[in-house]
Amino acid sequence: MSYRLSIAASALLLALAAPAAAEDFAAQLDPAPFTATTRADVIGSIGQVKGVLSGDTLTVTGTFSRMASPATGASLRIGLLKGVLGDEIGKLTAQPAPEGAVSGSVKLTPEQVTALRAERLYVRVDSVKAPDGNLQGWLEPQTKR
Repeated sequence: MSYRLSIAASALLLALAAPAAAEDFAAQLDPAPFTATTRADVIGSIGQVKGVLSGDTLTVTGTFSRMASPATGASLRIGLLKGVLGDEIGKLTAQPAPEGAVSGSVKLTPEQVTALRAERLYVRVDSVKAPDGNLQGWLEPQTKR
C-alpha cells in the first residue's frame, strides 16, 4: 500500500513541478477607428500578430503593411471588454516603416492574464499620420488541433 501511495505522491509532485503549457493567441490588425479627416491615413493598412503566454509573460510577434506613413511605435493595451479601447499596459517595438515587424514581451499581472483569456487585451500600432492608432487587433485564444 505504501508503495502505491509513494508512486501517486511522486506523480503529483511531478505534475505540480512541471511548467504550465504555453497558450497561443492571435489577432488580425485592422485600421483603428477613424474620422472623416483621418480615414485616408489608416484605411487599407493591415497586419497580424501572434502571442504566446508562457507563465506570466506574453511574447508578441507579427507584421504590418500598407500604412500611409511609417510606424512610430506599438503597445499592448487593455479594454473593459473586447472592442472597447483602453490603457497601455506594455510597450512593443514596431519597425519605423510603412510595413515591417512588431514584437515584444510584456510581464502580465494575474488580472491581466485573466483579461487576455477573456479577449480584453489588444495590440495597437501607431504611425506618423495616425499617432493615436493606425492598426489594432484583439488577441484571441487559438485552439490546438
